[in-house]
Amino acid sequence: MAALINKKSLKRKRPQGFDIESLKKALSDRFKGVLICLSYSWGGLEQVAAQDAVDLAELGLKFKFICLKDSPIYERLKEHTSIELYPLDFRPKNYFDFKFKKVLTGLAEEGFNLVHTVQTTLLGSIVPWLWSNPKIVLLASRHIMSNHYKKNPLHRTIYRRLDGLIIMSNALKENVLETHPLKERQVELIRLGLDFNKFDPKKVDSKSQRQAWGIEPKQIVIGIVGRIDPAKGQATFIKAAAGLLKDDALVKKLKFVIVGEETRGSDTGYMDELKTMVQQFRIEENFIFSGHQDNIPEIMGAFDICAMPSKQEAFGLVAIEAMAMQCPIVISKGGSSHEIVGENEEFGYLVHPEDAFDLQRQLFNLLENPTKTIEMGKKAMVYVRDHYDKEVRIQKTLEYYEWCLRRRGL
Repeated sequence: MAALINKKSLKRKRPQGFDIESLKKALSDRFKGVLICLSYSWGGLEQVAAQDAVDLAELGLKFKFICLKDSPIYERLKEHTSIELYPLDFRPKNYFDFKFKKVLTGLAEEGFNLVHTVQTTLLGSIVPWLWSNPKIVLLASRHIMSNHYKKNPLHRTIYRRLDGLIIMSNALKENVLETHPLKERQVELIRLGLDFNKFDPKKVDSKSQRQAWGIEPKQIVIGIVGRIDPAKGQATFIKAAAGLLKDDALVKKLKFVIVGEETRGSDTGYMDELKTMVQQFRIEENFIFSGHQDNIPEIMGAFDICAMPSKQEAFGLVAIEAMAMQCPIVISKGGSSHEIVGENEEFGYLVHPEDAFDLQRQLFNLLENPTKTIEMGKKAMVYVRDHYDKEVRIQKTLEYYEWCLRRRGL
């Protein structure tokens, strides 16, 4: 079929060890990309997609970024004049969306040769319109584990057209190979990356953030960062805090901070539920709801411990952001959490999802062993710097784009 890659091209060796500047030159005249992120949320997926777009634009590469009009990612990227935004006033259906067909076929006629969506749910409305065009690379990224078995005829057809699926952890790679009709050569591991000029404990003024929250110098701050959503575990966090605060000796010692907001347009009232829970436990004096904040390095630097009691986290951007700032983490088991904390939990502790007692226990372990906690934070920072550098992510992304283009003779 026309959509399939020529077998000879599969034998071409992938580029190895090229620096970013060389890759930029190799792609400057060939890369005509379309990046897609259609979401009204502002979580890890959207933040990574936005940062990737900014990084590509700063290299001078030209592409269009399709997003939802007035979404958080649209509001943030419109400040970057080098990024050509393509805002949609509709959310495409998961399969055979004809309005989206008009968008994609129009871009194909303009000569765009690589489409990269960060949401696999859109593939059913992308593949049908690109299937017969062998001159367009189709890539997708997946950030969460799949609980659905997709090795059925429909999904086999969809994923047969996919040039590659980019994932961010070994656990996620195993998951998609088990649940999706993909060959191993179609799955590419590109880890998340941080800018260590920003995430540097020596450069960040975390004291000002603590002062803004009204934290006293000797108080310990335990925080959670993320979209306000039942899946993110804020309720579990509050219950664990209430358990710790039954100890009178800890009441004046501890402060708990919840950073985040509900998804735009959400009317669930979950934030109000969380505040009511805090009131019912009578621990208002120990809690701070800070809302959304963009100064994440300062936030993580202000925390003494970061909790991530999500129901499921394929790989939390929040985790490596905390670790980069020497902040030990307590994270739910499952997904890629064992890759984050280390084989022997040397960078943080694992807890059972939705288990407030287990979270309380591990937080207490850190509180009872301050020397070990500080040492854990230092080790975590070293590990993140060795494995999650933004420059490495950029390089591997460019290498993969270049290779995929060459495989299709572009």
